[in-house]
Amino acid sequence: MNKEERIKQVAETTQKAIYAVSDTAKELPELEPTELLIILYGIFLDVANNLEQDPDLLYLFMKKSIGYTETADGYTLNFPSDLIKGDDE
Repeated sequence: MNKEERIKQVAETTQKAIYAVSDTAKELPELEPTELLIILYGIFLDVANNLEQDPDLLYLFMKKSIGYTETADGYTLNFPSDLIKGDDE
C-alpha cells in the first residue's frame, strides 16, 4: 500500500475510533470529565501495551509529534501524515 492510501486508511480508522469512543461515552448518563479521562487513559494504556511501548515515552512522543489546533468548534487533531509510511518508502 502506498503512502497516500495508508494515510487515507489511518485517517478513516482514526475517525471510526473517535466515533466509537464518543458513542461509548454517551452510554453513561451525565458522564463526568474525570470519568471520561479514565476511559481514555485505559484505551491509551491498552495501545501502549499492544505496541510494547513505555506509556510515558509514548505520551511524550504524541505530545511532541502530533499536537492539535484550536478551532471554532473546539480542538482538532493535527493529522501527522509525515509519521505514516507506505510500501513506497
